[in-house]
Amino acid sequence: MAKSKKKKSRPVAKFRVSSGGWQPSYWMIVALIAIFFAGGVLVKALVSPATPVGAVATANQYASAQSAALESQVRLVAANFRCACGGCGELFLVDCTCDMPRGAKEEKDFIRKNLMQGSNIDEVIARVEQEYGHRI
Repeated sequence: MAKSKKKKSRPVAKFRVSSGGWQPSYWMIVALIAIFFAGGVLVKALVSPATPVGAVATANQYASAQSAALESQVRLVAANFRCACGGCGELFLVDCTCDMPRGAKEEKDFIRKNLMQGSNIDEVIARVEQEYGHRI
């Protein structure tokens, strides 16, 4: 007697029909999710600006470093003075944050403006002393 070979059938990943209607298989759901994801990535690539991310980060880091350097210079100049407003008990200008007329904020803005115009620290100290006085 000859044995007959039965052909093994593989399950087909299409739709399964049940009494409630058709139901997509697991692989169909995964494929749809992948298509939506790829479409989202494509739309993001088309809509996003052309500037590389690294260039933006470098520009932000550079601006941040410049700002930190400027604030460091402002503190160096302010360390030579007391607040000129008269209302805060003449605190050291470095520590004072008063917003009074001729107060710490105004003085620090004056210092910052002069430093941004290219004056060196000694010149700014002389200008602050001439404008506000109260040098330590």
